[in-house]
Amino acid sequence: MWTKEHREKYKDDGRRYPSDLTDAEWETIAPLFSSYQPLTADLREMVNACFYLEKTGCQWRAIPKDFGPWQTVRTWHDRFRDDGIWADAAALLTARVRQKHGRAGEPSTGILDSQSVVSGPQKGPRGFDGNKKIKGIKRHVLTCSLGLVLAVLVTVASLHDTKAVAILLDRAVDAGWHLDRLKVDGIYIGPNVDAAAQRHGIDVQISTRDPEAKAKGFSPLPVRWRIEATFGTLTNRYRRLTRNLEQDDTAAEDAVEIANFHRVLRAYARG
Repeated sequence: MWTKEHREKYKDDGRRYPSDLTDAEWETIAPLFSSYQPLTADLREMVNACFYLEKTGCQWRAIPKDFGPWQTVRTWHDRFRDDGIWADAAALLTARVRQKHGRAGEPSTGILDSQSVVSGPQKGPRGFDGNKKIKGIKRHVLTCSLGLVLAVLVTVASLHDTKAVAILLDRAVDAGWHLDRLKVDGIYIGPNVDAAAQRHGIDVQISTRDPEAKAKGFSPLPVRWRIEATFGTLTNRYRRLTRNLEQDDTAAEDAVEIANFHRVLRAYARG
């Protein structure tokens, strides 16, 4: 039943599109974009356009003219990607979101998993994941215990998961994250994982499902369920991620980073 609480929660807040920044959100991130000196473009609108693209999954030429010419949006989108602004901004806010949830700003536990995604008709590298029966790419993602993305690597779907561990841990360190332990599933075993864990001084913990619990029905694995929820959130709430629509791995990683930053920003501004 529709109640007064529902009306208050879902009332129109005056934004054109649900993906638009609120005034409070823009005030939070505006200093991160202060180094840019646009001549005619409105930076807030360029950021809004990037979020709109991720949320709706529309074509470049279908971006509403409210944001300005699509060519201008594309120029700034690519410039933000080349500067790595989304990952850097997300790293700053992730620590604050964790603190708001009563956690230490610096995560000690990471969760690692991959997601195979079908590629669209565009050109670009793709492989075949024989286990998932998917032809496309594979997103290797490292999150904290709250499911916030710390590092992402996109490869062809045929690449074995263990070969991405070293690169992901290196990227996490470059972003300022130093983990003590890593939660993974049973596929992450072998010399590649051992070497990467030893180099970074990380304890790799394999989470397995209790055979008795399987007979009783579905039960999520402690902690590791967070990354599954992250995959679900990214692919269900950001339509550009439901399949791979990018022509190279860098653009595919950038799409994940934009969606993650938007998610972290909303979590930071909530309440």
